[in-house]
Amino acid sequence: MKPRHINILLFIVLIQGVLLTSCKKFIAIDDPNDQLNSDMVYSDSSTAVGAITGIYSEMLTSRNLFSNSSITLYGGMSADELYAYGPGLNEEFTKNQITQVNHVNIDNSFWKPAYKYIYAANLAIEKLSQSQGLSGSLKNQLTGEAKFIRAFCFFHLVNLFGDVPLILSSKYQDNASAARVSTTSIYIQVINDLTDAKNLLSSDYVTTERVRPNKWTAAALLSRCFLYTSQWQNANTEANSIISSGVYSLEADLNNVFLNGSTEAIWQLKPVRPGFNTYEGLEVLPTSPFSYPTYLVTANLRGSFESGDNRKSAWVNSRVYNNDTLYFPFKYKVPNGATLSEYYMVFRLAEQYLIHAEAALNLNNISDARADINSIRVRAGLGNTLANDIPSLKLAIEQERRAELFCEWGHRWYDLKRTGRASNLLAPIKGSTWQPTDVLWPIPQQEINLNPSLIQNPGY
Repeated sequence: MKPRHINILLFIVLIQGVLLTSCKKFIAIDDPNDQLNSDMVYSDSSTAVGAITGIYSEMLTSRNLFSNSSITLYGGMSADELYAYGPGLNEEFTKNQITQVNHVNIDNSFWKPAYKYIYAANLAIEKLSQSQGLSGSLKNQLTGEAKFIRAFCFFHLVNLFGDVPLILSSKYQDNASAARVSTTSIYIQVINDLTDAKNLLSSDYVTTERVRPNKWTAAALLSRCFLYTSQWQNANTEANSIISSGVYSLEADLNNVFLNGSTEAIWQLKPVRPGFNTYEGLEVLPTSPFSYPTYLVTANLRGSFESGDNRKSAWVNSRVYNNDTLYFPFKYKVPNGATLSEYYMVFRLAEQYLIHAEAALNLNNISDARADINSIRVRAGLGNTLANDIPSLKLAIEQERRAELFCEWGHRWYDLKRTGRASNLLAPIKGSTWQPTDVLWPIPQQEINLNPSLIQNPGY
């Protein structure tokens, strides 16, 4: 092998090591000894692509990360969807009483991984802008993907923690004392990144599978961000562009929605651990006829489905264990050791119908809102909605989001918070353990100890 190629490969290994095991805090590592090597990575098409796709692999390399199961599970417990079977530290999330004993879990599963991927994206953006060895189209594609990754991570950070440090460079020493900035500022940056990504990325997927973001992937997160920031017309426009693109269609069979090759998949993460499908399936499902599911669906969620809703029968399963009937999420149906058939669904078309419906309703377009809701309901085996005015349609959309997106990427947890409904709906369920400040998780104490500029969230 030529020395130049050896150097490039060594740098990729170095970057992977940074992503996997870097420092006690995001910025507390030394610069790579040979910056020339990083420039070389982004001057070669194959290694430049490898540097970006390596981030997706890192998102699925280890279990219990925000990018592969933890937002679903911990967000579901923080809301009213899930609880852990058996006593343990997870009960703190179910009760919304997170103590410092769980700060390590929050740090290792959410805060650190998100900022590691942001660091890798920042480095890619910087190096790609300087690269002279790549075609313009490839630089656009990779820069668009890096900006999308950065936006994706900041979106989840801001929804979990509120104000967070806005890190936009790879000069991590300069960021060692970065303070939290406002949620508004974070969203402005996320929307700018996604707008850039949408313009840079191709409408087509660059692989035969939908495992690398394209223009519509950026538009999918962009529509969600516009929804969350009450920019109704923009949310409506972005969601409609995806729905009318002709690229995606709702799967008629609910059992096919989360498979590799799903027609409604906008972006999926491809599992990388040999012999395993998704970590979510591995974390939740019984692994043998004699084992129990580790996370159970609450009675509150089970009781929220309308009679005849096929989503309940297709996406909730049960197991009798120790004479108890245990109900668990069943969107992913493969626990481990099987042929790779399920990819981890990140964005899908059904959410865009629901975003379009909510945006249309806030624009006083009742007919469009009803049509979107009915598209989702008919697929679920239900009749058209009876809601016909703004107040009833608002509740109908909330119900459809709950039934369609349950136990997926923290949608319910995020929805309750962004709509101001968290205290009204969770206080009666959680009882005296619920406090309004529980809508945000604590900043990990380990990060505050390392960076005194970080101020803890109220209530912790």
